[in-house]
Amino acid sequence: MKKALILWMFWLGLFTQAHGQLIQTGQWRTHLSYKNALICEASGRYVYAASQQGFFRVMMNYGDMEKLGKEEGFANNEVTTLAYNSQKDILLIGYSDGNIDLLQNDRIIFNVAGFKNKLLQGDKRILSANFHNNEALISTYFGLLVVDLDNHEINDSYSSIGPNGTAIPVLSSAVVGDSIYIGTSKGVRFAKWSKAVNLNDYTQWQWAVEDNRAAKHLTEYNGTLLFELDSMVYQWTNMLGQFYNDKRHIARIWTNDFGTHIARSGEITTLSKAGNTKESINLVSGITQFKDGIFWFCTGIGPGVIKKDPAGEIAFLPDGPADPSIFRMTQTGPEVLASAGGVSSTFGNAFNNAGFYLYRNGGWKNNLSSPFNTNMYDFTFVQYIKSRNWYMAATHSNGILVIKDGVVINRYDETNSPLERQPPINLIKISGIVEDSKGNVWIASFGADEPLFCLTKTGSWKTVAVPSACREVKDLSIDYLDRKWMILQTGGIQVFDEGKSIDAQGDDRTIYIGTQQGLISNEVLSIKSDELGYTWIGTNQGLNVYSGSSTLFTIPKLDRYIVDQDGNVGYLMGEETINDICVDGGGRKWMATNNGLFLVDAYGQRVIKHFDIDNSPLLSNRIICIGQNNESGEIFAGTDKGIISYRSDANDAAEAFEKIKVYPNPVPPKYDGLIAIEGLTSNAEIKITDITGKLVYQTKANGGKATWNGFRLDGSKPNSGVLFVFAINTDGTETAMGKFIYIQGNE
Repeated sequence: MKKALILWMFWLGLFTQAHGQLIQTGQWRTHLSYKNALICEASGRYVYAASQQGFFRVMMNYGDMEKLGKEEGFANNEVTTLAYNSQKDILLIGYSDGNIDLLQNDRIIFNVAGFKNKLLQGDKRILSANFHNNEALISTYFGLLVVDLDNHEINDSYSSIGPNGTAIPVLSSAVVGDSIYIGTSKGVRFAKWSKAVNLNDYTQWQWAVEDNRAAKHLTEYNGTLLFELDSMVYQWTNMLGQFYNDKRHIARIWTNDFGTHIARSGEITTLSKAGNTKESINLVSGITQFKDGIFWFCTGIGPGVIKKDPAGEIAFLPDGPADPSIFRMTQTGPEVLASAGGVSSTFGNAFNNAGFYLYRNGGWKNNLSSPFNTNMYDFTFVQYIKSRNWYMAATHSNGILVIKDGVVINRYDETNSPLERQPPINLIKISGIVEDSKGNVWIASFGADEPLFCLTKTGSWKTVAVPSACREVKDLSIDYLDRKWMILQTGGIQVFDEGKSIDAQGDDRTIYIGTQQGLISNEVLSIKSDELGYTWIGTNQGLNVYSGSSTLFTIPKLDRYIVDQDGNVGYLMGEETINDICVDGGGRKWMATNNGLFLVDAYGQRVIKHFDIDNSPLLSNRIICIGQNNESGEIFAGTDKGIISYRSDANDAAEAFEKIKVYPNPVPPKYDGLIAIEGLTSNAEIKITDITGKLVYQTKANGGKATWNGFRLDGSKPNSGVLFVFAINTDGTETAMGKFIYIQGNE
């Protein structure tokens, strides 16, 4: 019980932080799409709902919403089953990976991981759950599990219970009288439900209904069995009887204190001793009933979970991106713009209508409404334009949107720019946007005869001549000397430098870089340059580095760094597939791979951190792209299962000292996280002292941020009181001071 209580307090703390505009350094928060909720279930105090990505609950007394997931102590974010036992006050939560949580009294989580940990090949998702006495009957593609609700463990599992002992998927189950019934892909089987019967003996099982249709939604009704066969409701009373003779999509058949309910497209039918009633309903994918008798439902394509209030339907939808899909995110600027994605493996159209998501002021704004934002789909490349305070969102369809201060202010297409539509379907396919040091915006157009354009700082458009190989540029990056690095669909990299003038071609320089020039693989996935003059190239077989030599356009030389990582000598990043690279305020490199999220030091000499699903709340090991709010240092990882962010210990440094901020302030008792100091210049020297001037700690800024672990240099905790921060820049010409309150935990 003590362990469960600690977990609950931890959960509350995380939830409070997740809904603030800042999270603490070193902590995570998820940014999932809750829009298309699929299933829901009511407990005695909440209504729970789950989308493809995450789940949440609505507090009935106040209508407040809480996001739930791994950060809050649950086993996973991908919920496939919700089932509530009112006698035990337990919500059973089944996940896509076979894990099971039992949520007692809406606050204490007991994990049942036995099935998830079994070495089984195939789909292990929890399909449905039903209850009988103090046990939960759990249906899976590998058979039936029986979970003891008192001991929080799997008591039994039955798998090879098909004809002649074959393994058989169980889609649903119910106990009626002295028998247990299971729904399978070929009808209903049953056996005697008794501890004296060995249900792993397939001869104990026989067909109640042998059919070529899948049997789902089994439930007890007045001593008989109701279930679905191919969108029709049937009743079993030692013989099969048809309950409804019309086909409709069936969302759920279940029994509670109000009676037995059948939720189908168009209506909810309640069968009770007081008489049968019907309520109209349109689209429904999941449904439940609260203890006040009001139904709540999900549609699978609509706004979260909906309360079917007599006064009018009310939707509850937590903040988040509009859709699970993700392609790119901006890595500079005070906000994060994300695109849903829209290219195939051959760089064709995916016809993705999910659009784009803008994270600003601590919340998500989706597909900003505007006359400019019409007939736009397949949003791909995004970029923050610092000189104009613009966010640009490109498409693989109809041009580029320009966003400023959360408002779409313009659209660039063939009507107001040199961008051209390409036959045969007349689409504009933008394949990269970057800004150079002069405030010019460079744009690549995939498949165009003239694939490179420049929108100058003065607002004029230029068409730039580049080699014909650049017709199929699939990404565009820029280095510290404003050279354009173009990733080619045909393989390798083309580097271009326009010289002193965009208009004069005489001093243009360009070079192709492939495997003969040291590239590990021609399949280049990401390129990012830093202020040290290094260009980092991610491929499907590892990492290359261009170290800034002067021979780029004559004899380009790419390196692979050999590092000693904890006694293991090898190439930096090994043979990882590097999908995206982001440079943080400390010059360090965050790398998105198919094996998690890596942080490499500024000079590429070691891996500082490697986050994966086993050692962090990461949603998936496959990281598609990385975003960054470079003012706060929050890193966003776009995975194939949604977006999650991590507040790093670095952000962009100020040119001069700003007001020094310490977070959290005051530092609460028993706080064991990192204490962040912000508003610093790059690599500033930091000293923390007590009120008498005695040194407590000293360190250096990482970009514009420094961190302190809360201990003195000798490893002891300082006394409670006011502590002072003194900062000095690298050449000693500027100083700054701040202060904060520190409260020691044992006082």
